[in-house]
This record gives sequence, C-alpha cells and structure tokens, in this order.
Amino acid sequence: MNRFAAILILLAFVIPSLVTGSVGRAAPVGTAASAHVSEKSDSAAQKPLRVKPRATRTTKSVKGEPSVAREAAPKSASRPRRVEAGDSQVSRAQEAAAAGHYDAAREILAGIEPTRLSEEKADDAAYLGALLTAEGVKQGEAFSAYLKEFSKGRHRRESTLALARLHYVQGDYAESDRLLAIFSPGIEHDVVGREGLVLRGLAQLARGDAPGALQFFASCEKDLKGSGQEEAYYFAMSQSGLRAGKPQNAVDALRVLLDRHAQGAYAPQALYAMGMALEQMGRATDATNVFRQVAQRFPDSYEATRVRDRGIRPGQIVGSGLPIGGGYALQVGAFSRRDLADALARDLRLASVPDVSVRQGSESPPIYRVRAGAFASRDEAQALGERLRREKGFSYNVVPH
Repeated sequence: MNRFAAILILLAFVIPSLVTGSVGRAAPVGTAASAHVSEKSDSAAQKPLRVKPRATRTTKSVKGEPSVAREAAPKSASRPRRVEAGDSQVSRAQEAAAAGHYDAAREILAGIEPTRLSEEKADDAAYLGALLTAEGVKQGEAFSAYLKEFSKGRHRRESTLALARLHYVQGDYAESDRLLAIFSPGIEHDVVGREGLVLRGLAQLARGDAPGALQFFASCEKDLKGSGQEEAYYFAMSQSGLRAGKPQNAVDALRVLLDRHAQGAYAPQALYAMGMALEQMGRATDATNVFRQVAQRFPDSYEATRVRDRGIRPGQIVGSGLPIGGGYALQVGAFSRRDLADALARDLRLASVPDVSVRQGSESPPIYRVRAGAFASRDEAQALGERLRREKGFSYNVVPH
C-alpha cells in the first residue's frame, strides 16, 4: 500500500465514529478504531439480529356480511405485557452496549423474540444488532439488511455512514461515494452528517477525482469549520489540493489546521504536507525550513523519518517567507465589517503580497484583522511593511504570527 493510500485510510479511521442513536453514549461502528467491539462470543450471539416488520392485520369480507377486522382488539392483556417485556429487553441491551459490555448486549439481543417488540424498539434492536456484529462482510450485510427493512428508520443515517465506511476500508470507493450521497453540504449540523461529508470527499479523492474532491471540500467549509471534524477536514482538503496540482489550496488549508491544532493528531503530517506543497510551488528554501520543523518538533514521528530520508537534518531555520511555525507577520488593517477586510485582502494579493489572511477576532461585535506574510524575524516583516507603505501607501504593524 503506498503512503497516500495509507493516509486516506488513516483519515477515515481518525474521524470519530460517533453513532449515538439510542444506545446512550458513543457506540462503536465498523472501523478499525472499533475493533474492541468484536469480542469473542458464541456464534449465535455474533449473528446479526434481523427484525422483520410485523404483518398488519387486514379485513376480509364474507359473502353477505359487512367487512370486519379479524382482530379489532387484543384478545387479552397478555399481548401488551409481552411487547412491554420485549421492549424492556432492548433497553437493557442498549444500556449494556453503552457501558461497553458488548457480549452481554449480544446475549440479550439473541434472546429477544422479534414479534414481541414495538415498532420503535424493533428498529433499535435491528440497528444495535448490526452495530454489534463482527466486523467485515457480516457487519456490512447486517447494516444492509437494516437499511432494507427500515428504509425510513431512525438510525438510517448512522447505518449508511457505517456501511459506507466499511466499503471505503475495503477499497470500494465508488460504492462508498454512492452511499454517502445522502450527506450534502450546507445542511449538515450534527456529528454524523459532518463525518459523512468528510468521508464522501475522501471517497472521491481515493477513486481518483482529486479536482472534484477539492471542489466538494470547498463547498463543505461552512458545515465543518469550527466543528469537531475540522482538523480531519482541513487535512483532507490539503491532500486534495496536492493531488489536484493546486498547492496554494493545500497551503491555505494547512495554515488553518496548524494555526488551530498546532499539537493535534495531524500536526506532523500537516507540517510535512506543507513542505510538499511549498516544493510544488517552487519555494525550495521555505520547504526545507518546514521539513526541519517536522524533525525538530516531532522527532519520533514517521514524518521525521521521511525528512531524514531526504537528507535534511535539524538545524537553523534560514530565509524568509515561513508560512507557519511562529515568527512575525504584518497587520495591515482592522475592520468591523468583513467585506471591507476582504476587499483589502484582495488588494494585497493583487500586489503579490504573500500569505494574506483575514482573521475574525473574539470580540463582540467581532473585529476582522487583515494580516500578511510570515517571517522568522521582526526585521524581515518590517522590510515588507516598509515596501507596502512606500509603494501602496498601506500602514502596518508587526505582530506575532
């Protein structure tokens, strides 16, 4: 497996598999991150619980007599009590699964008579049974069965995401992408929906459509920015930019990731990807500086090994134009209106000013600050500021990057 494929699969695993539903707290789904679900148990407990909807009683006419319901009311009070008992068992299984007692939950489910469940609990039982099925083909079949039998079930989104993730891990990226079409940019406001968006973009990228994946990720920013999936999102977007031959898009995404998640799970990979993007842009000195930061800040990481394989050793960071990792930048303006800040940022980019960004402050109402450049020393930042003042009439302040 090449390095790029490994990164994509890592992304799919790191996206938290939060499938809350009615199990209580987060329950495991069919990914490598949830291998602990597949604890040993007897074969009967491992089989997915398939719950068929109960047949509806119909009326039938008898010649010469009006139609009457075969069973207008329960013959005795035993039926409601039996349903209540079955529903109670499902609730116990859910509680056991939420507490991490997966074998106990499987055992409870195996002892339930499906015809003794209310419609709601039959839905819950079928979903939980699929969730607790041993990973792989059997679990995929269990989720497919759930989606077929409960096409409008309340766990449909979680089941679709879990099934799509299984197809993704198995390398069936086209089917994964097809299933994930139910998740759309602009309307996802919960964990399941946001995870679905990230995985959908990754599936497009993995099946070779890097430009399409980059465009899709760009359309998802409002859904994912500031969310718990933000870090995975920006790294996936950077990989799309690199694969699509759009290194500036990769740099922009990685800048946000490293600014907000400097010590996050993706930090070493993001720094290394930043170096790769700078190389694509022809900024060899800056790329070397970033690669050195990988070796210095994350010496035990796989990416540090890759840096050493390039013949790069930790040392003094030289040159200017460092896009990340501390140092100094210029603040060229601060506005109470975002449109004014964006207009200034456009003017700076047209003037070939590097690394322009608009940052929203935490004040209320917020202040939008326009910043440019990223430099190793104050003198380098001030040199750019003086050039802008002379040539464009811009005022500036040197600020920490």
